[in-house]
Amino acid sequence: MSRMTEDSILLVISKSNDDDDDDDTEDLGQYAKFGRPLTTYTVKIHLRNDNGNNGRKKELGRISGVSVNRQAIGDHGFFEAFDEYSGELEWVGCSLLENKRGRTRLQSLRAAGDDPEFDFFLIESFWIDQDHVEDPCALATFALRKFLYSNVIKGNHQFGTWGVSSIAYALQNIDSSSESSGKRKRDGGPSYDEAIPFLRNGFFQDAALLQENPENGRILVGGVEHFEQPVKSEASVMPVLEKLRRVIGGKKPSGKDAEILSRVGQLVDENDRLAFLESSRSISSAMLGNAVYQPPTDSTTDQQLQILRQDLEKLAKAGGSIASSTALHVACEKNAIKVVKLLLEMEPGSVSVKDCMRRTPLMIAAINACGRKSINGISETQVIDHLLNAGAGKKDVDNVGLTAYGHLKKRLVINSVHYHYRATLTDLEHKLYPPGGPTTIDFSHGNGGASGLVDYGPEDEEEWRIWGGSDDRDDY
Repeated sequence: MSRMTEDSILLVISKSNDDDDDDDTEDLGQYAKFGRPLTTYTVKIHLRNDNGNNGRKKELGRISGVSVNRQAIGDHGFFEAFDEYSGELEWVGCSLLENKRGRTRLQSLRAAGDDPEFDFFLIESFWIDQDHVEDPCALATFALRKFLYSNVIKGNHQFGTWGVSSIAYALQNIDSSSESSGKRKRDGGPSYDEAIPFLRNGFFQDAALLQENPENGRILVGGVEHFEQPVKSEASVMPVLEKLRRVIGGKKPSGKDAEILSRVGQLVDENDRLAFLESSRSISSAMLGNAVYQPPTDSTTDQQLQILRQDLEKLAKAGGSIASSTALHVACEKNAIKVVKLLLEMEPGSVSVKDCMRRTPLMIAAINACGRKSINGISETQVIDHLLNAGAGKKDVDNVGLTAYGHLKKRLVINSVHYHYRATLTDLEHKLYPPGGPTTIDFSHGNGGASGLVDYGPEDEEEWRIWGGSDDRDDY
């Protein structure tokens, strides 16, 4: 088998500004500044004929994507533009870019040269015909490399600047099983993992993005600085791939662990729904003066707990683990104090278990504490109290450096909790305050350089105006 190179690959690139309408600018109305903000591309991947000319063999792969011209979208119009195009662009675009200028939210991309003066590109699909290619990973790697250096991404090479300064791709079918590493195809050829071509070309999974939403773990990103580096070897990216699989696969316990999680989840979800309905009726009666308001509580019955215990004991004997299932996280999220007590009684070590984002049950409880506001203020906090009594660590940090205290403070900022809840919240803050004090990330509420997220402020706005941007002075 001859060695695959960029020279052996031929790309046939076509573009369209039309999507579902003849005029993207008209679709976006006030949000379009000038020109067409969105351009879709289709890239057909071929191998050159053996004689080395531009003749090509049959299509062996295809790349599809959309380029976002950030200079063509008006201020505060980016989320609207993404929503008009597709759900995937809305998800990825809104995760990576801020709405006002289309600037990156990630410190990693900002440091790698991402600039709103240049385009953002979302690769929507990347298909390789594995049945007719000897080494699909090599073909995909060098086809992607060639596309990165094409006029679509690199732009006009003689000017020395890139037309696109950041690119993203959401993994579709990554195998979360570590055993899949190194497997061969049935015909003996190399295996194919869709993440490998991107990792070899400098793409990466950003921890700050993952922190916001576990689903963001599927998003790989890269900037100019990454694409200018040489292609990495497949062996060098395999440890990164394994970590990627663990993060994505970590959300879904398997086997008996998955059954434990499902069993606990069904119970707490149903009781949480019933508690919400009962609380809603209590609010209505209180507003009419017919009753005293009662905040929602855990409505799990003794019979339900007894049945749950029996089911969990059977699953544990069959090899399941309450700790590995992260069922305690789910119970804490729903404020199911009775279930929390049962799980800790059956497996005390689950109090320290971390999920795929390295969050402990105490962090989950803190996140949800100020989401349980009632007309009397923050409702009871027995879950947090019980976790602390069971030995939950207040110094533990997640994958971006937030403690449970930091998560509480961050959520208070997001929810803009009213001052008359202050007494209960101050009590919570004291309970969760880490020995030795909060981390730097706690103080920044999960924003700023140390967190991996850009915290744009007035100085960035001033810089924008100096370099010829809008005179708009809206607050952030």
